Amino acid sequence: MDDRLINRVRAFLQAQQLFTPNRRVVVAVSGGPDSLCLLHVLVQLQAQGGPLLHVAHLDHGFRGPQSAAEADEVAQICAAWGVPISIGRVDGPALARRLRRGKMAAARQARYAFLTDLVQQQQAHALAVAHTADDQAETVLLHALRGAGPAGLRGMRERVAAHEWQIEASVVHAADLVRPLLSTTRAEILAYCAAYQLQPADDPSNRALHYARSRVRHQIMPVLARDNPQVVAALSRTAQICAEDYAYIQVMLDQIWPDLVQVTPTQIEIDLARWQTLHPALRRYALRRAASSLGVEELSFAQVEAARACLDAALPTQLDLAQGLRLTITPTHARVWVVGQPQPPTAAPQLAVPWLDLTLPGHHPLGAGWVCVLRTTPPEVPSNWWLALPTRLASGLALRPRRPGDRFRPLGGQGSRRLQDFFVDRKLPQHLRAAWPILVHGAEIVWVVGLRAAAQTARQTDEDLFWIGCLREEEEDDAGRYCQGAD
Repeated sequence: MDDRLINRVRAFLQAQQLFTPNRRVVVAVSGGPDSLCLLHVLVQLQAQGGPLLHVAHLDHGFRGPQSAAEADEVAQICAAWGVPISIGRVDGPALARRLRRGKMAAARQARYAFLTDLVQQQQAHALAVAHTADDQAETVLLHALRGAGPAGLRGMRERVAAHEWQIEASVVHAADLVRPLLSTTRAEILAYCAAYQLQPADDPSNRALHYARSRVRHQIMPVLARDNPQVVAALSRTAQICAEDYAYIQVMLDQIWPDLVQVTPTQIEIDLARWQTLHPALRRYALRRAASSLGVEELSFAQVEAARACLDAALPTQLDLAQGLRLTITPTHARVWVVGQPQPPTAAPQLAVPWLDLTLPGHHPLGAGWVCVLRTTPPEVPSNWWLALPTRLASGLALRPRRPGDRFRPLGGQGSRRLQDFFVDRKLPQHLRAAWPILVHGAEIVWVVGLRAAAQTARQTDEDLFWIGCLREEEEDDAGRYCQGAD
């Protein structure tokens, strides 16, 4: 038997640092050929020292007894292969009506909500889904037909950060989404299923031509393949090139972002003088990032261009963007902000002001339901959100967000480190970095809150201490656990 596919997936897992028995991977399995092939490969790799598996199957309820029977078949396969499974069921038609969305959109929302919950329950290190090279080609073509830049033409990625796919996920536990079959064609999948005598389920909705993806798959792609038999590979290369272009633009945006904006949980303030120095491409991506940071994942091209025109003109005005976002422009700054009620407490601290002086004892609101507490007694429940400090540091303390060029000397480390590099190493989600609270004593960073103390916090012999904590307002002695295992 040709084991190229198995070896390819093994190499993928190794590259993603998932090929060890102490990793746990949730595998989304519909029962179709792609997901059944993926599960079969992963089961074999688990026996060779790969990650522990847990299968997730959701019956969307659109096909009645047929989809229920498929759930039973997947359960039987998992029992035969010795893999634990969790099966969820939703009333898809009712959900689509309630959300006023199409079947596919409602099903996707239900599916990823189910997968989010299961990843949390299993404390999984990753979620594996079975998208293939053909799916990638179809996605790129769909986005091209609708109109897209690099963000859309990059298609699907082999690894997606947890905060980008999880539905209302707690940041206490985050698992990235991975696509081990993204470089594997559908023809290879079907050949594998035939070679191992796998019996995939057949979902007739995949052939229903009233869905745009089905029309691309069954009508457009075959026509393109007559002119270019390697059309799947060609579109996959387009996705790769656009992904690299997009990543480069994001790196450029990262460099100017701290100088361009001030971030709070409910608004982003843009410096118009800095805005005017940006290339139009960076302006578009800055607006998209601002909207995404405030909970609106995608602005349309028309919305972006309308906002960009207002910002470029720098004339006082107000514009409703989308989904409760509003743009307000003054002569020197612009605000993208959330209209309506105050936001609920966030799952991680985000500093709502550019500078917050601290006093001992003290109770200082940070914004979005978080507070900084200074006290002379230790907390009843120690956690990463509390830090003991020598009393010599009690005067001149403040909290601020990060600044360009920030460095600090980690306690127990050697030398100083760039704060940006530290955030990357600790895998702090990018959308949390700009407003993450940084404790400073004068000009020196003494604590990256919840993550790492600095060397100058080391206690000298018999030195008196006080305690500082950043926690939710309702739990002053039982802080959240965002940073499990922080130093």
